Amino acid sequence: MTTDDHFDQESLQAFIRELTDAGFQLIPESNPQRWTGEIHPDFGPLTEATTMDIVIVPGWPFQPPALFVQGLNTNHSTLDGLVCMWREGDFSHDWTTVGGFFSRIEEWCEDAKHGWKDDRLNQDAFLNFRSNSRLAATFDLPAMGIAEGSWGECHSVLGQRPPRVDIMPGPKRSTDQLRVLWFHVGSLNAPPPRNLSEVSTCLPRTQRRQLKRALADRRKPEFLTASGGVDVILFCWERHGRPDLLVMACTGTNDEVAAVALQAAPRDEQSLILRAGPDAKVLGKCRATVFGAGALGGYTATLLAESGVGAVDIVDPDVLLPGNVVRHLSGHSVVGAPKAHAVQAVIGDHAPWTEVSGFLEGPRTRREIQERILPADIVVDTTGNEALVRSLAIVAQEHEKRLVTGALYRGGFIARVRRQAIPGDTPIHLRDDLTRYPLIPAGPEGEDFAAPQLGCSAPVNNAPPSAVSACASLIAQAAIDVMTERYEFTDEVIDVYRSIPEPPFHQIGRVGRGGCVTSQESALQRAVEDVTSLMS
Repeated sequence: MTTDDHFDQESLQAFIRELTDAGFQLIPESNPQRWTGEIHPDFGPLTEATTMDIVIVPGWPFQPPALFVQGLNTNHSTLDGLVCMWREGDFSHDWTTVGGFFSRIEEWCEDAKHGWKDDRLNQDAFLNFRSNSRLAATFDLPAMGIAEGSWGECHSVLGQRPPRVDIMPGPKRSTDQLRVLWFHVGSLNAPPPRNLSEVSTCLPRTQRRQLKRALADRRKPEFLTASGGVDVILFCWERHGRPDLLVMACTGTNDEVAAVALQAAPRDEQSLILRAGPDAKVLGKCRATVFGAGALGGYTATLLAESGVGAVDIVDPDVLLPGNVVRHLSGHSVVGAPKAHAVQAVIGDHAPWTEVSGFLEGPRTRREIQERILPADIVVDTTGNEALVRSLAIVAQEHEKRLVTGALYRGGFIARVRRQAIPGDTPIHLRDDLTRYPLIPAGPEGEDFAAPQLGCSAPVNNAPPSAVSACASLIAQAAIDVMTERYEFTDEVIDVYRSIPEPPFHQIGRVGRGGCVTSQESALQRAVEDVTSLMS
């Protein structure tokens, strides 16, 4: 192992000196360095081993040494003896001294003796299986009819691009499908199985008999052409009030049948929405109407859906063109489709819990606008069309509909998001107080727009994709702030992504009330200037 493998040789050498003082010896010619010594006494009740090995892995001090202890039969340890003591990316650096390393061993052993009462490493079963693969196995667990304490059959198909295993309800019905057996053992009082033989020991008698029969069929010479046997095993148990499982693909025939753990990839709505954020439960009851399905609107609508919004109506008459794709969330494969439908397809792929409707229209009259916004809990405008914004503001005020509108200015240098939702918010079409609502000055035409689009007199907006993404995120945050009724944002938020000469937009940051950069950004700006001054 070279010095390039580590970031701090001095602290590493100090750790090695402490290891030597503790009686550990370097195993000759080991790469990476492997040190062996007397086992820590706290491992005594957990194994009959008398020694333990500490391996210095590349990346010191940001990567902890690996600890190997043989004969353990507990969670957070593997069949080859690896003891999992730190989560990946742990920043404690407790391992940089032998004292800290041994202290963590004592904590680990205490947890192991008491059954890991606060065990939250949900992928332990996959990581600890003797042989595992990053190949994803997708499934909708509620749809498969898995019942606690029982067993059953389903099937799977192999996806080629990208490669994955898709597990489906119902038994295998054709030769191009794989036979899947599932077993649910209820609660699990031992560590999850770490190889195929341990699967059998975890099953009750009836389930063990079914698995034994399927594995026996797999060992017959005619297995490859027969319908018996098993190709994939789902081992399920209850963990912290919800199901957990291990997916295993069977390999080999005759006397060489084994199993490889696949990466569990649930696709049911309950599993997916865990990543929608803490507001999903509230947002699930809301309907948002989004005007504009272009660059800003597409990202905004998708962010709202991904965050858990129950229904999104998208209003836009335009068609997606190749040039739009540079900043749009949809790709060239849907060029020619209405933008509203393109965004609708993306949301359906990302957030299946959201009901999405696309309206291919550009409402302008009071009646047309009223028809679109009346069903909504919030109206979101992303068109950048000031005439439509004022029209929306008037109709929304008349019908007491909450409105959030956002747009980019000065070639994407500045984003402004406005809210009209509660009594203290000045209606957007009446904001003439420049001390509260500073006017964003127009810039040179070349700053705002690139050359006109071919075959059309409409200029191409010059805003960069990074500004589009940032502004869409701000619009979505402001809309979520309204739907959750937190109202932590002010009724007008202006972010400067790139400064322009005119105050208060001459500094990067968020413009506060009265046209000043907020105190946090001011402090940050002063700190940057101080550092720059010192460096020069």
